[in-house]
Amino acid sequence: MREQFQHSLITSFSLWFDHYLLDKGDAYYNTTGTFHPATDARLTSHNIFASPYKQFVSDSSITGANICSGAYVTGVFKGRSDGVIVDFENGRILSTGIASGSAMTGSFAVKDFNIYFVNETEEDLIVENKYTPTSDFPSANAAITPYDMTVPAIFISSETMQNDPFAFGGQDKTRTLVKAVIMSDDVYKLDGVLSIFSDARNEAFKILPFISHPINEYGDIKSPPYNYTSLADASGNGLFYIDRVFASKLSDKSKKLLPNNVFIGFLDFDIYTHRFPRL
Repeated sequence: MREQFQHSLITSFSLWFDHYLLDKGDAYYNTTGTFHPATDARLTSHNIFASPYKQFVSDSSITGANICSGAYVTGVFKGRSDGVIVDFENGRILSTGIASGSAMTGSFAVKDFNIYFVNETEEDLIVENKYTPTSDFPSANAAITPYDMTVPAIFISSETMQNDPFAFGGQDKTRTLVKAVIMSDDVYKLDGVLSIFSDARNEAFKILPFISHPINEYGDIKSPPYNYTSLADASGNGLFYIDRVFASKLSDKSKKLLPNNVFIGFLDFDIYTHRFPRL
């Protein structure tokens, strides 16, 4: 199937959202740690070394963030030229050239919130608890299971789309409703996210094609370094703009069936763009 409008919307919004949160809120921290030998049934051809964290920051336009480009093996740095793959999405190192069980350490920036684009409704995410709290991991010496959705996290979904006539010649004004469910381990960070994006009304972000997404199938950057600002500046595909943002929180009374260390908030984005859908 050829790329459609919805593919471009998902790519554009998710990259902008991640950059906006990291840039406006400094929603990351730099750290060092050990990569532990791990297994993955989907990647039997690689030796895997996993950190006790989930998503790493990959966007080099974030000032101060330590973007991981490799790791130290018995004190010697190994990077992409040595066959190292940095899986930013799962917080780990993949390699075919480094022996399994090798002692590996590294430095990297960890996101305060993992970000996932999902198809589940808000009710499914909250009631069915399709996530793993970070507190469920026993210590910093444990590797997080790959592909698990781990909180603190923000779950983004595209809900509805509507085209309205805008100008002669077949131009429409396309309205898309995008929702975000924020699951935080404390109220301070939850309020911070809600405040940052409540102020995003009237913000505009570049339309980016699906193929321009910087991350490959291994969770690494396709063509390092990845810089969101440069990628957006180079796009000549027009703009999306945010007409309205509505922020709310789940009350303590309503969340009594959830783990006590999870605080939940919601963001609704009305996003508009002008396009010629029938041409």
